[in-house]
Amino acid sequence: MGAVYRHLLIISAVIGITLVSLWGAAAYAQGTAIGIVKIAEGEVALLRSDSAIPVEIGTGVNLHDRLRTGANGSVGVTLDDGTLISLGPNSLFEFTEYEYVPQRGAFGFLGSVLGGTMLYSSGKIGKLAPERTKIHTPISVIAVRGTRFAVRLPIATGN
Repeated sequence: MGAVYRHLLIISAVIGITLVSLWGAAAYAQGTAIGIVKIAEGEVALLRSDSAIPVEIGTGVNLHDRLRTGANGSVGVTLDDGTLISLGPNSLFEFTEYEYVPQRGAFGFLGSVLGGTMLYSSGKIGKLAPERTKIHTPISVIAVRGTRFAVRLPIATGN
């Protein structure tokens, strides 16, 4: 896991540095984006409804979207609350639930890692409502109580 973990840490560092940049208006064109792709390398696809959309820096990510990386792919996403999700090669991740409405005190995040490798670094939701922050895997549910962790699962198959 050493090389993959180092690769994910580098991606997370790049994402963290770019957090100071302005959010692209294109990411919010539909008004439903919960985050934005900050880094994408190799084969990365966004699975939305019945479509596979090629991913590039600045692509908006919506609730229920899935990100899939190929054998040479990696991707890093920053959510509205500052949560960072980084995926390594042969990974599949779904943004299952997301709620970030500070004005109402409404916070929640549920992501599903269906295969591959993922590095999670909590944003405001994880800090303000850790009990409402969870990651599902095919074999367990991870209740997030810390700020950063990695998951490694067998290679993802299917959509």
